[in-house]
Amino acid sequence: MSKKKLYGSLLLNLFTLISVIVITIILLKRGPRTFRMFTTQSNVVSGIIALIVVIFEILIILKKKNELPEWLKVTKMVGTTGVALTFLVVVFYLGFVAVGKGYNYFIVFRGTNVCFHFLTPVSAILSFILFEGSDKIKRRYTFLNMVHMVGYTIFYAINVFTHLNPDGTANRDYDWYYFVLGETWTFGFVVLAMLLITYGIGFGLWWLNRRIERTNLFKE
Repeated sequence: MSKKKLYGSLLLNLFTLISVIVITIILLKRGPRTFRMFTTQSNVVSGIIALIVVIFEILIILKKKNELPEWLKVTKMVGTTGVALTFLVVVFYLGFVAVGKGYNYFIVFRGTNVCFHFLTPVSAILSFILFEGSDKIKRRYTFLNMVHMVGYTIFYAINVFTHLNPDGTANRDYDWYYFVLGETWTFGFVVLAMLLITYGIGFGLWWLNRRIERTNLFKE
């Protein structure tokens, strides 16, 4: 691992880790309901992975290791897919939902949201595709990028369908992402779309990771 890649990755992962720690401490004061959000979950997962990467990179600096193990790069890909999904959903969906409800588009980036919706995802994406490249991550591993979304879909569905209104419509307190658009049967289509989008994002990250690695952009 070249010094440019090592220190570039280390700095970005430290930024991700510190950002997640600070915001998580703030959110803990607001209560556990905050952690029902995919945004929060994906950022916390990304922070945990960043911590592991930082530990391994310190070991590399100390010459105890030579390279990040492939399993960690695969794990980083999965975690990065989660925060990349968060970022893109905020930019292309939730921002416009906010506008539709009479708010400014950029309200989704105010306060602590600027970290979880923008800074953490961007730092994780840049570290993975620029400094943690590997042409050894097999294509079949890209399906692992959907693991978190599958688990979250089950969690979200349980919340929605066990708290329906008396008329059978979704209770907005439990459909916090507005995925059940009036009729509960639409949920299946939204889930399918989200899984396909998640896979597409993960595949794109995997492709960019390999592509940039092969260009030797940050070769010593």
